[in-house]
Amino acid sequence: MSDWASRRKSIYLGVLVVALSAVFFAIFWKYWYRAPTCFDNLKNGDESGVDCGGSCVLICNDSVIKPIIRWDPRLFEVSPGLWSALIYVENANTNVDAVYLPYNFIIYDENNNILEERKNATILPKNKTVGIFEGSIEIKGKVKPKRAVFQIGENIIWQKNDKKGEDIDITHSPLLRLDSIPRVEANVKNNSTEEIKNIELVIAIFDGNDNAIAASRTFVESLKKNEETDIFFTWPKPFELGSKMCESPSNVMLLLDRSGSMASLGSNPPEPLTTAKVAANSFVMQLSPKDKIGVVSFATKAKDPIDLNLTSDLNFATEAVGGISIEEGSIQYTNIFEALHSGWQELVSARAEENSSNIIILLTDGIANNPKNPTGRTEEDDIKYAESVAMKEATNAKANGLSIYTIGLGDEINESFLKTLASEEDNYFFAPSAVNLKTIYSKISSDICNEIPARIEISYRIFGAAI
Repeated sequence: MSDWASRRKSIYLGVLVVALSAVFFAIFWKYWYRAPTCFDNLKNGDESGVDCGGSCVLICNDSVIKPIIRWDPRLFEVSPGLWSALIYVENANTNVDAVYLPYNFIIYDENNNILEERKNATILPKNKTVGIFEGSIEIKGKVKPKRAVFQIGENIIWQKNDKKGEDIDITHSPLLRLDSIPRVEANVKNNSTEEIKNIELVIAIFDGNDNAIAASRTFVESLKKNEETDIFFTWPKPFELGSKMCESPSNVMLLLDRSGSMASLGSNPPEPLTTAKVAANSFVMQLSPKDKIGVVSFATKAKDPIDLNLTSDLNFATEAVGGISIEEGSIQYTNIFEALHSGWQELVSARAEENSSNIIILLTDGIANNPKNPTGRTEEDDIKYAESVAMKEATNAKANGLSIYTIGLGDEINESFLKTLASEEDNYFFAPSAVNLKTIYSKISSDICNEIPARIEISYRIFGAAI
């Protein structure tokens, strides 16, 4: 065979191969080929992972900041055997939503036995910290849970979100009906230009130490542009407010009698002084973190300088009260005027908080008999004079906005005088003996502190279409 014949056969064969390849390629292209997409379970195109990264709307897990759990889960007993749980989780990414966030609450008893496990999934909006609430957790029997663990699953789905965030205003009332069926009323307003659907709202109530003491959840199906609606959070029974927080903080001056009669029931230790100091310190420890406390002890004269200037350090206050002693070596009288004057002057000093209530609590076991009447001739003259200057001082202090509480200890007191010193009739207390003082101080503490939660916080998430 000639070289030309051989070359011609090769050309024909090559053309045939090309033609068949073109036919097969056309058939493949038409019936089998699919262009790379972000949903084909393959890493192709400009993707940096399987169906994520590049031009895909989904973001790969290794390209985002992981969710941040803000504190340990809190458990709340809603009713016997029925509990709820709350956790705060932050998404620190500024343009990425977690559109699928699997999670798990595991609840243990005191022996670390698992009582209940709750698996669920939610969303986590970009650049936001939200409360994740799990309700209706049934714990069978009479066992109470000891702790809970919150775990985030591995298969989080992240999605790019460059849209401007929604514009929602939430206002709320204080905690209402605390003694019966607690309730918070709130208003939700959509300031966005579009309708918003499926809004989940979670409320958390915190005490003075910023511990969550109650939580609840509600939903709003939709809010049109500029529309608003009222919502309500309720609890079936009252709950403890935890670390104390008062509606209005107080500047409090404790005035404590240390005259000789405060050792009439015993000298080692002096009684009733010792028991009175223990009761006073029980009052100190009931104060809220925003209160201030000062101490003035008095006998023939008020302590100068006073035992303790106004401070928010309760440990200093208990030390000052504990350090009060009866002066030895001379007869000690009862100078209520100087005690009131010293207490009042401290309450109008720069150490007093301006927006706080100013309160004096006076404890005495005797009759005012100092200062002495300059022109008096009898003990009765001295008592009348000492009481009159004390009443004048109390009147001026009350006109200046101070509230005065008085406590008469034992039988050697002038009740009508102490009632006159007090701001109101109910501000006077009689203690037959020192053992009654702790209860009296507790009543005064409750009276001066209208207890409220330290903080109420409502977070929300927009689900768009329900997941």
